[in-house]
Amino acid sequence: MKYKVIMSKILKLTNRSEWSKLFKKLPKNQQDIYYNPEYYALYQQNGDGEANCFIFENGGNIVLYPFLKNSINQLGYSLDDEFYDIQGAYGYNGMLSSTDDTSFLKDFWLTFDQFCKENNIVAEFTRFHPILKNHSLGDGHYDIFFDRETVALDLTQDYESIWKNEYSSKNRNMIRKAQKDGSRIEIISNPDSSQIDTFIEIYNHSMKLVKADEYYYFKKDFFFNTFSLLKTNVFLFNVFNSNDDVVCSSIFFHYGKFFHYHLSGRSELANNTVNNFLLDEAVKYAKEIGAEVFHFGGGISSDADDSLLKFKTNVSKTRLPFYIGKKIHNQNVYDVIVRQWEQNNPEIRLKYKSYLLKYRY
Repeated sequence: MKYKVIMSKILKLTNRSEWSKLFKKLPKNQQDIYYNPEYYALYQQNGDGEANCFIFENGGNIVLYPFLKNSINQLGYSLDDEFYDIQGAYGYNGMLSSTDDTSFLKDFWLTFDQFCKENNIVAEFTRFHPILKNHSLGDGHYDIFFDRETVALDLTQDYESIWKNEYSSKNRNMIRKAQKDGSRIEIISNPDSSQIDTFIEIYNHSMKLVKADEYYYFKKDFFFNTFSLLKTNVFLFNVFNSNDDVVCSSIFFHYGKFFHYHLSGRSELANNTVNNFLLDEAVKYAKEIGAEVFHFGGGISSDADDSLLKFKTNVSKTRLPFYIGKKIHNQNVYDVIVRQWEQNNPEIRLKYKSYLLKYRY
């Protein structure tokens, strides 16, 4: 009889080198910045939870599943033991696997569910990666929901084809106008403190204009840590007007095949061409450094007519579905927590009704 040799373990940031080594054992087309230990270090330092990475190996195959673990008791709930929830860091997350073999994945989920039971994990929330399509690996484990569409661009096309076939005529006209008006780009791989401060000022200005949730007003250290931790995988793009004012400032990620539009802001001096110009320059640069897919993300809502989503479709015609996953590991404890939350927060009960981790609001 052939026995399965299954190995599973949890890595933390103290095991960063092992985490990084195992991450690089995944197929190249599965490796993206959102799963490496430096990315999780950024969010642990931001106070978003303890970075954990669950590793599962069997028969030469591997699963890597990073997440942030948080105490529920610290929120003030009355519970008879210490309980936790888990979710991925801001951006895209979920588990990655070297294979989609159903038997292997079944063994993984059985092992992971047992880990959650033994470690008093009550609930699990995931934002799946639209390009890697890892939601398909969670069938039978999560309740999976379509959330919104995102926009991606195939960078293996030559630039002339992108200009002609992907860009809308409006986008091309905006880019030409920006160039005529004297806009220029500066791409910075290691910004100094004054350049990061300028980004923060412009970013926060934009967050106020769109009335963003409090979470998106990141602490100043978060932005400095972004560049110090992610190093060669992060870039700051500044757009200057003809008077040499920075009118748009944006953070982009690059890892392997993938280039991501991350955080961005416009100053009060910006005209309506700066974002078109910015993304065109970013497309050129992403191609230059060898990226194969440019992911722009989605809109600020799930509305099919979301204005930000529509703007991004001026740069590419390709839309990708973005899914979220929800899993309750301990229904009894979850119900106790939610009842206490509803009693304490009747005024927001309906607003957050569909949120798995509603008790955190």
